[in-house]
Amino acid sequence: MEAHHRHSNFLLPGIICLGAVLRIPITSIPPILTTVAKGLNVNVTSLGILTTLPLLAFAFFSPLAPKLAHKLGNEGAFVAVLLLMIVGSILRIFSVPLMFAGTLLLGIGISQMNVLLPTIITANFPHKIGLYTAMYTFTMGLMTAVASMLAVPITNATSWQALIILLTVMIGLALLVWLPNLKFNQHLTPHRHPHQVASSRRISVWQNKKAWLLLIFMGIQSAIFYTSIAWLPTIASDAGLSPSLAGILAGINALVSLPVSFLVPNFVTRFTKHKRQLFVLLATSSALISFTMLLFPTANFSYWLLLNIFNGLATGSLFPYLMTSFSNKTRNATETAELSGMVQAGGYLLAAIGPVLFGNAYAHFHSWTPQIVVMLFAIMIMGWAGYLVEKTDKIFN
Repeated sequence: MEAHHRHSNFLLPGIICLGAVLRIPITSIPPILTTVAKGLNVNVTSLGILTTLPLLAFAFFSPLAPKLAHKLGNEGAFVAVLLLMIVGSILRIFSVPLMFAGTLLLGIGISQMNVLLPTIITANFPHKIGLYTAMYTFTMGLMTAVASMLAVPITNATSWQALIILLTVMIGLALLVWLPNLKFNQHLTPHRHPHQVASSRRISVWQNKKAWLLLIFMGIQSAIFYTSIAWLPTIASDAGLSPSLAGILAGINALVSLPVSFLVPNFVTRFTKHKRQLFVLLATSSALISFTMLLFPTANFSYWLLLNIFNGLATGSLFPYLMTSFSNKTRNATETAELSGMVQAGGYLLAAIGPVLFGNAYAHFHSWTPQIVVMLFAIMIMGWAGYLVEKTDKIFN
């Protein structure tokens, strides 16, 4: 099931629309969390888990995505997932329990899309992996940044329920654009390499050492990203910057990562393995610099600007690199789905734990230093894992 399969003219617009709704139903909520808490008559801290729930859903439900694609077909799986996301999104406006249930359903839906987007690109565009991966990761980043900036103004002008309804409508539009792709629904087929004996089954992806290295890489890069989003503004405020300046820096951080997220997949697919190793080391160095700078906080805006630029360059390049690797390091769509599901399961579990431990450590130590030092060691481990992964062209021998 490779490139010779035809596909609908709506496949590319569909992939871009999926990228557009891949994060915003969840990332648009934290900026308006206080308003939501007031509207539901609860303490804002009781809604804190809303940011962790999707990450836990990513961790526990990612491995199910290949099975879903086997059962419903690649294109069919996305229809089911988008319908689930529409239900999950709209449920959130009714009550606190439904807010949690809806967020969990959204997380489950997004976990399937996270895994199956690289799979559908491998299946239909094996020679344009970089370009098509760049299109959806860039759209995802752009929409996340725009939606985070507009969430408060839209809520102030209408209500938090109206914002959630608007987000639900956007998922509905993505579904409409995607529906024509059902005509070319492809089913993942178990794949054997030519040199394998017909009766032998391929070793599980969970027993593959290179896949585990990619899982470590994924987990730590996710922890860097989510910890940065959650705590950089707070650390900047503690150092003496005003909350509004800290917010501006968070926006700059997101903007810096946008052009990088578009360029990286195109470059990585053309690089030799030595150039990819160099790329991993450069991205890792950028993360190391930003976290090392956190050890010497100052009230200087330029200092924090530089820190956020390094951080944005790191997070903006590591995630698209990883998404590209799922397709780049596998031979067919079935392998892509297996690798993507396994790596994202373990990776997002680390991502869910990271920011929570980072914040709790501050309550314990009354200092940011110990957890920053731990992060620096983790970043070095991530760089080492990525370097080893790039020693070979493919994950499965």
